[in-house]
Amino acid sequence: MKTQYIKDLQPRQVFENETFAIYEQSKAEDKNGNIYYSLVIGDKTGKLSAKIWSDALASVDRKAIKEGNVVSVTGKVDEYKGIPQIVIMELRAIDETSLEEFVESSMFDAEDMYKELLEEIEGITYEPLRKVVKGIVEDKEIAPNLKYWPAATTVHHDFRSGLLQHILEMITVAKGLERFYPDVDFDILTAGIVLHDLGKIYELDGKNLAVPYTKVGQLFGHIYMGTRLFEEHAKKAKLDEDVKDHVMHLILSHHGVLEYGSPVVPATPEAILLTNIDNVSAKARTADKALKEIGSDDEFGKRNFFLENTKIWNRKKVSNNDDQMQLV
Repeated sequence: MKTQYIKDLQPRQVFENETFAIYEQSKAEDKNGNIYYSLVIGDKTGKLSAKIWSDALASVDRKAIKEGNVVSVTGKVDEYKGIPQIVIMELRAIDETSLEEFVESSMFDAEDMYKELLEEIEGITYEPLRKVVKGIVEDKEIAPNLKYWPAATTVHHDFRSGLLQHILEMITVAKGLERFYPDVDFDILTAGIVLHDLGKIYELDGKNLAVPYTKVGQLFGHIYMGTRLFEEHAKKAKLDEDVKDHVMHLILSHHGVLEYGSPVVPATPEAILLTNIDNVSAKARTADKALKEIGSDDEFGKRNFFLENTKIWNRKKVSNNDDQMQLV
């Protein structure tokens, strides 16, 4: 049974035979030719960088050093440039069948979120489009993964059911804007929101604790794969060509600019709304994550590349909304 969690580790603490997952690993040589390993290990409460220096290798099972493995670790908490770092003295493989302790999960129940998503899809008034979107989301190969897939390997919504939560966050924002934009086609926008990141089910291996990119994910990327997924279903359903093209445009352009991987830039109000709502959800979740990583005694966090290299301020809250953490 796991007793030691990353978030509870203290400076200079020594621990023995504690279980952690390996999320990243690399091997290198120092200037004297000695081999050492750099790892990122953790559990559902967080991650820390770790080192295995050459003098500890005799007590380490090197075959166990693989991304996605759960291992038993003996080590101590050190610091490098003011940042906590684990120095591993022993590491061995273990048989771990229960992975819940090593996977951060959404605060919301996956089945509840999936049910809510289906209800939102029922709000698409154009029946042919609604049937296509619902058919994709209920596909027997897609539905089980959609419920539990992360939206990323790092940065935003990089936790179990993160993709589903990201979609629902975006739908919630879009619904709040609907009354102000009567000329926007919210059927198209809702469909685009639901579908824009579904290619990540193929891009990422969400069943691996390290969430690595798949071969096809690296070769094609989620934008192309999500667009192809929708196009195949739309053609099979003989969806109106203009409707098909518009939804495909939303998926293709949702990164907003060519520099971020989209092959085209948003060219309709619906596409512009999608890319900006996507950015709101991603940036807000990244900021929330950065805030949680700030030490309780620190006024600012470390610089965050994904937030324009800013330092998040550990501000005081004037409202307590913890009791609002429920689906509505």
